[in-house]
Amino acid sequence: MEINWQAKYIDPQNLIEVSYGDKRRLLKYLNRFQELIPKRIEKLQQSLEAKDRKMIRQTVHQMSPQLQFFGIRNTETFVRRLEFEYETMPFEQLNLLVKDFLDKLEGVQEEVALIIKSNF
Repeated sequence: MEINWQAKYIDPQNLIEVSYGDKRRLLKYLNRFQELIPKRIEKLQQSLEAKDRKMIRQTVHQMSPQLQFFGIRNTETFVRRLEFEYETMPFEQLNLLVKDFLDKLEGVQEEVALIIKSNF
């Protein structure tokens, strides 16, 4: 499959494997990502503003399958840490970690949009 990845955030190997090299399937997965992630980013931002630790954890937990499926680099540690420390971590630290995560997700969204624009 000839795809121009130029990916900083996404490891495309899993996507290529599950799409069996079919560009239509790959596009379907990429479009689905663009549908789901912005809603979850918004929910995460709202939870952060409300200082709702439980909802922050729950939202990140809901995002975890997409993060793994799309091979989004360097998110495993954040997800695991949040799973175990969301109640005890000082909120300032939680805030910084979530904001860094949100910045990364914005980069991922831009990357997915560029992959779609460049290849489909």
